[in-house]
Amino acid sequence: MGLSTTLAQDLEAIQHLSERDVAQLQTLIIDYFAAAYAGYQQNRAFNRAVETVVYAQGGTDESCVLFQTKRYPVRLAAFMNSIYGHGAELDDGNKKAAGHAGVHLIPAVFALADKLGSSNEDVLLALATGYEAYIRISSAAQPGLVARGFHSTGMAGTLACAAACAKLYHLDAQGIEDAVALATTMSGGLLSYGDSRPAIKPLNPAKAAENGVFAAMLAKEGLQGPTEALEGQNGWFHAVTDKVDENCLKAADHLLLHDCYFKLYPSCRHTHCGIDAAVALHAKVSIKDIDTIRVYIYPNAIKLAGIRVPKNQDETKFSIQYTLACALLNGSYGISDMEPPRLTSEVLELIDKTQLIAEESMEDRARGIRGTRVVIVKKNGERIEETVLVPKGDPENPLTQNDIIEKLRVCAKGQADDQILMRLVDRIKEIEGKSGFQNPMAVLK
Repeated sequence: MGLSTTLAQDLEAIQHLSERDVAQLQTLIIDYFAAAYAGYQQNRAFNRAVETVVYAQGGTDESCVLFQTKRYPVRLAAFMNSIYGHGAELDDGNKKAAGHAGVHLIPAVFALADKLGSSNEDVLLALATGYEAYIRISSAAQPGLVARGFHSTGMAGTLACAAACAKLYHLDAQGIEDAVALATTMSGGLLSYGDSRPAIKPLNPAKAAENGVFAAMLAKEGLQGPTEALEGQNGWFHAVTDKVDENCLKAADHLLLHDCYFKLYPSCRHTHCGIDAAVALHAKVSIKDIDTIRVYIYPNAIKLAGIRVPKNQDETKFSIQYTLACALLNGSYGISDMEPPRLTSEVLELIDKTQLIAEESMEDRARGIRGTRVVIVKKNGERIEETVLVPKGDPENPLTQNDIIEKLRVCAKGQADDQILMRLVDRIKEIEGKSGFQNPMAVLK
């Protein structure tokens, strides 16, 4: 039996969720809304351009879109809600998969659930299936997928959304396999945003959500995709990597949605260990005493987040040097540091003193480590250092649901009052059992 068929059978077999699974999914959903509030506010120019194009298309009133009173066709709703969710780099992710899951899965599943009148149970099972599909497929393709310049969030995200939406349609294993197979020929997303103009990055998960929904719709109508779509000689894996880790495609002793991380800082995850280290060093050194800052970090982080001096708020999200300098100077890093970039003379001086040094030992996929060691050399020759191997929000260094609710408050500041946010949280916590799904997005009309 081939990899595509075995995976589809595993995904179809997800038919029961524990209380712990449900609680984690509810927390992931709350986190998505926090990220969406921040993304709606911070990526404003990009958002407005996309809105001008998308909302002019109109169409059947099927699904809720964040911050809009009008409903839109399922595919457009999934697309726009993913755009908002990825605009500030605050959405959940997975280290082995090297990308983000909730930002495409939640918009895709919620949009289709609106159209279908699904139950809460259907929605949660679909999300659990999507997280499982995304993490398994993307992890199996790493590190080759990233090395070839593909963005796993878009590439594997399309396949995951197809699997999740097929589950929402109650398709059997063959139907899920067909949806994923159809999605393999629709998947896309490059890491070119890291070279210049990173504001366009949300297009990758947005197209994953839209195309994943579309693939599931086609499978629902009986359209079949290629056999061995993942492992075939011209299949998806052949296109994106030189080596497939088949062990990553196998079921674990728990659903992989529990292996996701949550983000406290509005920047690429590759910057977070450096920020944590800089926050810890803030009280230990005076800025005026610093001669050199050496940042030992894994090569892939430098490749994807090595913008030295950000020209705008979009580039702050991909600058190890800038985020570290702000955190070292202020003892914190947050949304207020993004727009406009706080390029004060002190920040620029710290950036100028910072050296990024590629250090392979800072990354160990088997142990779930993607760390950073920051060494500060003072003008008198004294050295102080801080090493962070696992940033806050990883499963090994977890946040609580209350932490995520507080993150929601911070991200929604100036956009929604506490009463609306608590109504939103309550609606999300009601997503359980067999009652009809009430889209939390409707709270924000």
